[in-house]
Amino acid sequence: MRHPKHQVTSEEDLFVGIDLHKERWHVTIRTMDLELFSASIPGTWEALHRVLARYAGHRLAAVYEAGYFGFRLHDRLVDHGIPCLVTPPSLVPQEYCNRVKTDRRDSRKLAHLLAKGMLKRVWVPSEEERYHRQVVRRRRQLVRDRVRTQSRIKAELRFYGIHLAEPRGRWTQMYFESLCSINFGNRWMQESFNRLLEQYEFLTAQIDKQTKLLRELSETALYQKRVEILQSIPGIGVISAMELLLELQDVSRFRRAEQLAAYVGLTPSQYSSADKVRMGRITGIGKNTLRAILVEASWQLITKDQGMREKYDRIKIRSGGKRAIVAIARTLLLRMRRMLLDERIYTFQLAA
Repeated sequence: MRHPKHQVTSEEDLFVGIDLHKERWHVTIRTMDLELFSASIPGTWEALHRVLARYAGHRLAAVYEAGYFGFRLHDRLVDHGIPCLVTPPSLVPQEYCNRVKTDRRDSRKLAHLLAKGMLKRVWVPSEEERYHRQVVRRRRQLVRDRVRTQSRIKAELRFYGIHLAEPRGRWTQMYFESLCSINFGNRWMQESFNRLLEQYEFLTAQIDKQTKLLRELSETALYQKRVEILQSIPGIGVISAMELLLELQDVSRFRRAEQLAAYVGLTPSQYSSADKVRMGRITGIGKNTLRAILVEASWQLITKDQGMREKYDRIKIRSGGKRAIVAIARTLLLRMRRMLLDERIYTFQLAA
């Protein structure tokens, strides 16, 4: 759709809102005050480039929502000299009681909010950082797949009334051999159960290969020193250190420590009105995996660091054990940031 009466001068900035889907993209182009174009196009860079080429000579800025389509479109736009903002869908302002949602409306809203400067941006890692991050994310996916397979095996045993003492934590080789020795006395059932065991064995081998790949990455010049720094913290090993580094990358991009805590979701929620202020649970937004690593490491830390143990005990008396260990995890995260910035290992606190 074009506006027939408006002549755009080359001095005017244009704002492009793109609503992405697998087959079709809806694109809206507007000035600060007026919409110039809004239409559905084939979901390809070539089709979008043809539309944007009509406005050559103008300063363009584009936006689309983060998610399924990653950052490839962002890279293409930036390579063509068009600044692109990738915005988190959860932080796009919503109209109260508006129950009409279409691709065109979404595209127009993105362009309008971009023009008004009302959108937040996600951090866009470099192409190399994305490739490195995928190493740890693939390992995480494989571990989740294996856990699902373990759950299916356990459910199968319960369903058929087979009682087998399960080890705590990871399954041992001896336990797996016990599973392989189970005899159902029926060929059809036996073959079906064996597929589950084969799947578990295959995923275990894949996890071992991916772990080896992750360790190789940790030994490269880009990560080796930072991994050694993080490993000086009790409870942080090579895998945990790489999880933290690959998801956070350069911590200097967080200008203040509180920004990092908010990014990981370790900032308390707040409910305030007039003179009443109530602090709630942590926001829980952001990186669930990183929070789990930090909390697990914190349990180890309070057994080694007397200063942190005393802080945990003080908070536990006032607010309970769960809030206390989360507070330790937040403190640990902020210390990790400072350690990486200063390139120094962990320093233990003495008891008061």
